[in-house]
Amino acid sequence: MTDLHLVIPQPEIKGEWLGRLDVLEALEAAGWTGDDNMPLSIVRHPSGAVWAVHNEEGDSGLDCPNRAVIEFPSDAPTVVIVAACLAAASA
Repeated sequence: MTDLHLVIPQPEIKGEWLGRLDVLEALEAAGWTGDDNMPLSIVRHPSGAVWAVHNEEGDSGLDCPNRAVIEFPSDAPTVVIVAACLAAASA
């Protein structure tokens, strides 16, 4: 198994919001793929896990393969969302 090392850069301008592009890019680096219809807001893992941005504010959610649903408010740290997604995909 290959170790995954993620580097998530901080925005250059304090308070600059990048949507959840940071999460999207981290998950794509881990093998998740963009949805054909909405590639910039939904990514899927072969395990069946799906992460999606819900609104302009950046609220997002994770549908786990075991049918659990986890909601993340817009201020949830990137590392928390990515960790939850990777854990869900490997369970």
